Amino acid sequence: MKTVVLGGGIVGVTTAYFLAKAGDEVVVLDRRDGVALETSFANAGLIAPGHSYTWASPRAPKILLKSLFTEGQALRLKPKADWRMWAWCWLFLQNCTVERSRRNTSIKVRLCRYAQQQLQEATREEGLVYDRISGGLLYLYRDPASFERGVSNMAILADNGLPLETLDRQAVIAREPALRAAGGDIAGAIYCPTDESGDAHLFTRALERR
Repeated sequence: MKTVVLGGGIVGVTTAYFLAKAGDEVVVLDRRDGVALETSFANAGLIAPGHSYTWASPRAPKILLKSLFTEGQALRLKPKADWRMWAWCWLFLQNCTVERSRRNTSIKVRLCRYAQQQLQEATREEGLVYDRISGGLLYLYRDPASFERGVSNMAILADNGLPLETLDRQAVIAREPALRAAGGDIAGAIYCPTDESGDAHLFTRALERR
């Protein structure tokens, strides 16, 4: 089979790699003269099933409403005179119930864990070097109420087999001493030992060479 992939970022090149591995004849098209030269050039590079919650949640509508008047919200809504946008918003709001949020997060965390497994296998098989750091990730909380909600919400991820640890302020500083100066602003953290990170630009270039 012949396949054309539009876009030479990390997703496009990784898609092309697995298609080629499955026997397809693949062509990648990009407007730039190399891979990973736009969004993937400076992507955060987090591989984080430990934060695989869905954006559509019971708290999302309030956050979106506040974003109309307040800067710095996690989600932002910019209204436009486009019926397709409002149709999408209606579908988004339908998924903001407790039941659907839990179901969608459960699906997402399983997908994230599978994707991470495929990443690790490709890294091992191809000998990819991309400044990988596999020491886990800390998810910090600044106030006790938020920390309490985070611990409650993490049960969804833990129920799907993801290893997670809750850390109080002292345990956070013990795990990451660089946070000692900010200790007074930390209520606690959730630690996911299997989360990792890397340089998306280096990864995409290395995979392209293979």
